[in-house]
Amino acid sequence: MEMLAKVTVRGAKFWVGNMDGKQLDTGTIYTDVELRGQDSKGVCTQALKCENSAVVKSVINNPFPFIAEVTMIETSNGKDGGDVKIITGIRPLQRVQEDKPQKQAA
Repeated sequence: MEMLAKVTVRGAKFWVGNMDGKQLDTGTIYTDVELRGQDSKGVCTQALKCENSAVVKSVINNPFPFIAEVTMIETSNGKDGGDVKIITGIRPLQRVQEDKPQKQAA
């Protein structure tokens, strides 16, 4: 199933090379995910695999963090925990302006 999502991208990495005789072309983006549960508050970062390094290379020179629209496919092996999301495209929308910590008076 293909879907669109709007996410806050905090970071990204890619790698192209040969490992153990196998040619690899990988990428990962790191997005904000809200914590859930009675004893949780705020957000954490989730790694999402990309189809290949080209997805990450298309945004690696943008200032981070930024809000983006991502296209992803979701597949499953039919078992619990077998769901996989793979980012196939990413389109930056706007930069996130982070609040700077306030200095506390002594």
